[in-house]
Amino acid sequence: MESVTRTRLLTALVLFVVFGSGVMLGLAADSGLRAEEPDEVPVVTAEEAEPEPPATERRCIYCEVEPNEEELSRIESVIAEHRVRRDSLDREARARYNDARDVILLTTREAIKAVLSPEKAAEYQRLLDAFEAERAAVRENEDDRN
Repeated sequence: MESVTRTRLLTALVLFVVFGSGVMLGLAADSGLRAEEPDEVPVVTAEEAEPEPPATERRCIYCEVEPNEEELSRIESVIAEHRVRRDSLDREARARYNDARDVILLTTREAIKAVLSPEKAAEYQRLLDAFEAERAAVRENEDDRN
C-alpha cells in the first residue's frame, strides 16, 4: 500500500513541476511580446492603390492574348457549347451520385432498425418519416421562392 501512495505522490509532484514550468515559461515568453507603435503609418490614396478584382469574377486568360472581334465571337461560341456540355455532365453526375447516396442511406437505416428492438425500430421509423416530411416541406418552400 505504501508504494501506491508513494507513486501517487511522485506523479502529483511531477505533474506540478511540469505544469509549473509551463506557466513560468509562458509568463517569460509573454513578457517579451509587447506591441509597439509603428514609427510611421503609410497612407495609401485610392489612386495609388491597385484595385483587386472581385473574388467572384473569373479570370479570362484568352483575353490576355487580345483576340480580335471575330476571334472573340468564335471563342464565346466555343465557351457556350462547352458550358452546355458541362452542365449536362453535372446533371448526370449529380443524379448518379444522389441515387447511390440514397441507396447507402436506406441500407444504413435498415441496418440500424435491425439492431433495435421492434418497439424502438418502429419509433425510429416514425422519427425518420417526420424528418423526411420536414425536409420535403423545406424543399417545397425553397422551390416556391425560386
